[in-house]
Amino acid sequence: MTRRRSTTLFAVAAWLVTTCTSAVLAHHSTAIYDSDNPVELSGTVVEWRFTNPHCLIMLEVVGEDGTKTLWTLEGSNTAMLFRRGWTPETLKPGDRIVATVRPLRSGVPGGNYGNVRWEDGTPVDPRADSR
Repeated sequence: MTRRRSTTLFAVAAWLVTTCTSAVLAHHSTAIYDSDNPVELSGTVVEWRFTNPHCLIMLEVVGEDGTKTLWTLEGSNTAMLFRRGWTPETLKPGDRIVATVRPLRSGVPGGNYGNVRWEDGTPVDPRADSR
């Protein structure tokens, strides 16, 4: 292989690594969430999407004034949740849950969920069949 070809291949490889790494890191940034001001949301599951790259809970939350707001809550990927016992059947429409949410900084009703509990405060732990 010539020196020029080696240099070109190295440059292309370096560019690919740099470009792909930036995209992966940007995808996994949490800057869109307000981690300093988490909120507790209590509501009714409208939809549970056990899909990659992130599982979603569509949660209807009723405000103090009676206004219903649909929140889109993003969680981990299926592999991580599966290891914790979660499946496509873990949540069902109509389930009443409480979740700790890092809300979107934009103010749109959405965020990143964690610490999901049933309405009575029992943790959602599919392995323990906590229903």
